[in-house]
Amino acid sequence: MPFNLVAPTYTASRLERMAITLLKGRIKGSTTVPIDIDFILEQEPGVLLDYIPGIKTRFGVAGVVYREDHQRFRVIIDAEVADSIKYHNFYRFTVAEEFAHIKLHKKIIEQVTDLETAIELLNQPEYETMDRNAKRFAAAILMPSELVLRDARQLYPDLVKVAGFRNSQAVKDYMANVLGKKYGVSAEAMSHRLNEWPIRAFDKIDAAMREKLLFLD
Repeated sequence: MPFNLVAPTYTASRLERMAITLLKGRIKGSTTVPIDIDFILEQEPGVLLDYIPGIKTRFGVAGVVYREDHQRFRVIIDAEVADSIKYHNFYRFTVAEEFAHIKLHKKIIEQVTDLETAIELLNQPEYETMDRNAKRFAAAILMPSELVLRDARQLYPDLVKVAGFRNSQAVKDYMANVLGKKYGVSAEAMSHRLNEWPIRAFDKIDAAMREKLLFLD
């Protein structure tokens, strides 16, 4: 089907601010991790979270979202991804991504009315930009910048005392593993988050280790 694809543009700073505002509005009291992404999605008016077997095998994706009727959006996650412990981190990020599409690309998703059309949207040239923004917003929700940087600063001294100042990559890898488990995301996702603005923890690690410091700036 023809799509009216005029995807809005988002800067990194805007996506970060939107994530902060969202978390403050959905979580009462102090933010704790791992972020309960199912709870956040289910609080969104007119959004249903559902599971269907075989989505990943049939279409090569773990999740999609479409407008089921004029009143609600349906987020579909592959049942195996939802049920398997080995896919736990992948499941959480997939839910966050589909939720992000609703928040960022609502007018486009409103044109998607069934599973097949949702898959068709994935093949549109403009979807690459939509996907990139959704992933960034999902990461900012699951790994809030202020909390991640706080935890990186707390963890660094113990890591460098064990590893020494020669191997900064070992410190970075171990930090990504430890914080990935804490936040319920993969080590790869956490590594990417630690390396990007506004956290830039890996740059801080490099600078601290060059100066042989036991703290991060």
